[in-house]
Amino acid sequence: MALRRSEYGKVMIKITDYLSAALQAFTILLLILLTCVVLLGVGFRYLGGSLIWYDEVASVLLAWITFLGAALAMLRNAHIGFSGILYHLSMPARRLTFGLVEVVVIGSLTLIGWASYAVMAYFGSESLVSVPWVPRTAVQGVLPVSLGLMVVARLVTLQVRWRETREGLDPDEKEIRTEIARSQAQLKDYQERERG
Repeated sequence: MALRRSEYGKVMIKITDYLSAALQAFTILLLILLTCVVLLGVGFRYLGGSLIWYDEVASVLLAWITFLGAALAMLRNAHIGFSGILYHLSMPARRLTFGLVEVVVIGSLTLIGWASYAVMAYFGSESLVSVPWVPRTAVQGVLPVSLGLMVVARLVTLQVRWRETREGLDPDEKEIRTEIARSQAQLKDYQERERG
């Protein structure tokens, strides 16, 4: 039984919400872990000792946080773009440009993800220098994992972005209007409190 268009959209929104929550939770967990590692390293250094593994582990955690954050930004369509150009094109040119951009972005992410996965085979049984029980693939795995997540993010948000493109809903303009309305509401609340 095929999903109707509206049901398909609801499924994609649910997938987007779950993926967003999972990425946020995992990224926050890594951020807390990175904070603990850095504080531990600073504490040991202050006490006159130093942890041999702290720099390497902190760098790996930062790489994972950065790339998972990039996947989250892709899911929220928050990467830098040129939507002003897209939304000033005629409808046929806008549709063509949208399609070309999607093919280039998804194709590039897929190609780089595949290449980074292929490179992992060259590491074999190598491990981190200061933490020999952590395999090098745990470090290098950030690229294929995050790029795969970016492709998934691009695909699950495709229908919403296509609808916005078709309807001429520039996300930058929409965000500006939302922020102006929020600021005006805050100003109104503030003025009412001052009067009362």
